Amino acid sequence: MSRFFITRRQDDSGVALVMAMGVALLGIMVAGVVVSMTIIAANDSGRDRVRTAEIHSAEAAVDTTMAILQGPTTPCPGPAFSGLTYGSGPEASTVVVTIDYSKVDAAGVVTNLTCDSSDVLSDVPSLAVISATSTAVNAQQGLQPVRTLEAKVNLTPVYSPGATAAIFSANGLGTSAAFHLEPGTPGESSNVWIDSGDWTCKGGSSQIKTVGSVFLPAGSLDLQNNCVVDGDVWTQNNLSTSASSESNAVSGSITVRSGNLSLSKAITINGSALLGGATDTNLTALGGITANVGASAIPNLTSVGLPQIEWTPATWIAEGFTVKTAADFGVRMDASWSGPDGNSPCNSWNDSTPIALPTGKTVYDLPSSCPGTIDIKKGALALYGDTAIFLNGLSVTTSFTVTSGDGAPHKLWIIVPYSAPTTGSRGLESNSTSIVFDANIEAFLYAPGTVSMNPHGNFRGQIYGGTVDLKNDSDMVYENVGVPGVDLGAGTSSIIGFDVELVNKREVS
Repeated sequence: MSRFFITRRQDDSGVALVMAMGVALLGIMVAGVVVSMTIIAANDSGRDRVRTAEIHSAEAAVDTTMAILQGPTTPCPGPAFSGLTYGSGPEASTVVVTIDYSKVDAAGVVTNLTCDSSDVLSDVPSLAVISATSTAVNAQQGLQPVRTLEAKVNLTPVYSPGATAAIFSANGLGTSAAFHLEPGTPGESSNVWIDSGDWTCKGGSSQIKTVGSVFLPAGSLDLQNNCVVDGDVWTQNNLSTSASSESNAVSGSITVRSGNLSLSKAITINGSALLGGATDTNLTALGGITANVGASAIPNLTSVGLPQIEWTPATWIAEGFTVKTAADFGVRMDASWSGPDGNSPCNSWNDSTPIALPTGKTVYDLPSSCPGTIDIKKGALALYGDTAIFLNGLSVTTSFTVTSGDGAPHKLWIIVPYSAPTTGSRGLESNSTSIVFDANIEAFLYAPGTVSMNPHGNFRGQIYGGTVDLKNDSDMVYENVGVPGVDLGAGTSSIIGFDVELVNKREVS
């Protein structure tokens, strides 16, 4: 019996060791699984971080491209920054951006546009598909993450002012210490077109402000003191500011095609900056800055010359105007003034009693009887209908007032024909400090010579001249009066940017 029990004890002596080894082996297997899962989770987490960074960089690239498309350029086949690396370290990614342009005609037919050998687009687009593909810079474990974001946008061209110009000066622009220009209709832009020459805007202690855009297709703009352009600026040559300039000297976008940007004081614009040359460290553009693109990459605005307005009776008759002569005008002067020797429209006017002009549409042909400049010491007009006055020149030395005789809105044109003879001044000139147009009058002033007027109050309308010089304290409200039979915007319409409307934005891979 004792030998039996001794034998059993000898046979069970190795079980504990085997069990211990089994438990250890199982622990090793579990630890291996845990380590493997940890490695996989770490790799997945790293890949997820890279994928998140990629989609953010792709979206940033799409948004930046949309901002660039708001300017006049249509980068083809993609923006200059395409291929840029975003971020750093393990999450760094490279983004490649391409743009597919197309044009949709009135019938809805879509034509795909192409880039030529100089990367210039074949036509003006109306639709674009922006694709931004973001790829990790650093190799990842397993599948390499690549994310592509695509945005479809409608493009509507924005043109230079054309017929919407409130002021068109063929040769430079003069303004005195205080001048305000604003649109009569909210949301419109009261633009200034300076066809040739420069504008040095000196606000002094008072402010000069244009609520609209300023275009200098052959000149430079220098904004000093309290001068503000509440809109866009397009200059062929230089744009500069003084040390005393406002920080919001320009509120919209800036285009400097072939000259230099020189800012003596930091300014911030809400729009974008497109520069043929270098930027300035004092410029902050919330819409982004594109610099050093060269003049050839920026669509050009060119000088077109002063629109040629001539005395063409048939054109006005076709618009329902009755043509009257200087004699008819003189009869009305006599009736109003009752001078002892009568009053000729060709001689000096010197009475502040209003000359009552007729109802209906009337155009006065004064050049046929008055070869020279008409001098006004004191003069006043009371309008009872839309009225146009053609003459060879006008000079105001004391006062000139235009009112609505019946309190209703009326339009007034004072025009020196483009081909007016040199027997007149060929200009509309004033040394007076008392020129008043009441709020019911919308006027269009035009002369191939100098238009140097200083209307007080809110002069409503447009001014076109060989040289426009707005003197003393002048305020102007832009109203698009226009001229029968004349395209005031001929040749000035050039694309200066695009309205970009997002249709959709989605990830495609």
